Amino acid sequence: MIFFKPSEIVCLDNQNKSLYCEIIDVITQQNKCWVRPLMLVNFTEQNEYERAVNNIEDLRFTSDLLWSTQHFRPVFDTEYITFCCQLPEFEFDDKKILNAKKILRHFIQDLWLFNSK
Repeated sequence: MIFFKPSEIVCLDNQNKSLYCEIIDVITQQNKCWVRPLMLVNFTEQNEYERAVNNIEDLRFTSDLLWSTQHFRPVFDTEYITFCCQLPEFEFDDKKILNAKKILRHFIQDLWLFNSK
């Protein structure tokens, strides 16, 4: 069993996408993490040893999630910083925030469907 702690960066992987999140709290009795999404990274498979970043979606102002701890993987700082540095400076634009919420919703729906099979 993996033990996470608040402020740690974790990731949910599904197919060619990775959702990077910051842990807000861990609910050990339910084996769940309360996380704040940060970014969604879309990868393009080039070969089995190399993955190229297709695009990075800024999800910093979307909704928090409560998700099973077993689906998260820990993230090394070097992995996170590589993507974090590519995020543009955030602008409070309602259209961009709504689009980010839609992207997060679709990722979670796909993840749910993939794990329920």
